[in-house]
Amino acid sequence: MPVYITVNTVAELICFLTALLCLYKDKDPAWRALILFMFITCFVEVAGIHIRKVLHQPNFMLYNVFLVIECFVESYFFYHLYKTYHNRFKLFGSWIIIFLFTYFTELLSNHYAGFVFITSTVVSVVLVLASVYYYYLVLREDQFRHLAAYAPFWWVSGTLCFYFAGTASNIFFSYLVKDRAPMISHSIRYVVFNILNVVLYLNWSYSFICRYRQRISSSLSD
Repeated sequence: MPVYITVNTVAELICFLTALLCLYKDKDPAWRALILFMFITCFVEVAGIHIRKVLHQPNFMLYNVFLVIECFVESYFFYHLYKTYHNRFKLFGSWIIIFLFTYFTELLSNHYAGFVFITSTVVSVVLVLASVYYYYLVLREDQFRHLAAYAPFWWVSGTLCFYFAGTASNIFFSYLVKDRAPMISHSIRYVVFNILNVVLYLNWSYSFICRYRQRISSSLSD
């Protein structure tokens, strides 16, 4: 059992439980869908550990499949956030087509024998741009937003931090994966992504709490 307890699995489990407690009664299906997404994330992380450390088999195909879910869910959530300002369904649809084309092209080119690093990097760059664009839309609007308690802001902030730093780490992948962090037996890249995962899921957990508080305050004012 201890093999399954890592920084990533603990952070993901906390985020899943927070989503479950805060969003299960949410009227917005886009927010409720994040409960299922976090459950799948936890399952994939544990399954990946089991395949790699218990079965001693490569687990890249598991994460290849998860990348599709990750891209669809997070891209759709950005589309959902954008709908407050304007409808960009054609842009969302075009991006999904580009993603699928890139994804299957890379899978075929490496004969299903490795992780789709290029596609993953493309997804990261697009999500960073989507985050920055969302900030731009928030800054342009006339309505005052108390950002410290504004759930979408914290969800986007976590996403931006994770994918921006993750993209930089992927660029220097060959260097970071070789260097070892002092006092531990893992690569610098492993440590960096552990930190990024904690930042991501702390921000998301806080966004779920903000969403819950918003729903409670709205119900009390009705």
